[in-house]
Amino acid sequence: MSTLAQALLPLHRGYLRRLDEMAGRIGVDAALREPTARDESKRLVRHESGFVLRFDLADSRSGETFEVHGSRPDEPAGRELRVGALTFLLEPGNWEELTLRCVFGSAPAEEDVAALAELLHGWAVLAAHGGFAARGEAEAGRWTGRLHSAAVRLDGPELVAELDLGTCPPAAFDALGEALAAFAADRAPLSRVVIGAARREDS
Repeated sequence: MSTLAQALLPLHRGYLRRLDEMAGRIGVDAALREPTARDESKRLVRHESGFVLRFDLADSRSGETFEVHGSRPDEPAGRELRVGALTFLLEPGNWEELTLRCVFGSAPAEEDVAALAELLHGWAVLAAHGGFAARGEAEAGRWTGRLHSAAVRLDGPELVAELDLGTCPPAAFDALGEALAAFAADRAPLSRVVIGAARREDS
């Protein structure tokens, strides 16, 4: 596991703890873990981001669904680190509502914005299909190890990914960190990548 993944581990563990607490309140036998939503025709329902709609938990008896949310941001194990030549700044946040901001070093060309958005979306799609699940530390079979949703948008000089990482393990950031560092070196300079709370005010 990379230094980046290790620094994000407390956020992941905090989310798993909240999930376990909610599952305990529902009841172990009744709790459905990370169920997908289906319509009346039994077809999968899509989240507004385009990903399959996946709930944190559901009660098999009533059909009620649940989404857990941290009452306060969890602290990462580190605040600043580098992957290659690229600086990552980590802020307090919650795994289930995390924002990743890629800050361009200068005004980006449209094709560079599109390429970076494709990189982030491709990584998220892989994570949503369980591509990193085997790298997690959660007990096998308890959780899916999948990202739940991701939405990418341009916000001034930043490309922003709003993530519900679900039970996707922090090790997923090993590949993403290396890919972003390579993008910054080979395609378009990034001054930094900021990972933290879903909403923040820049200084």
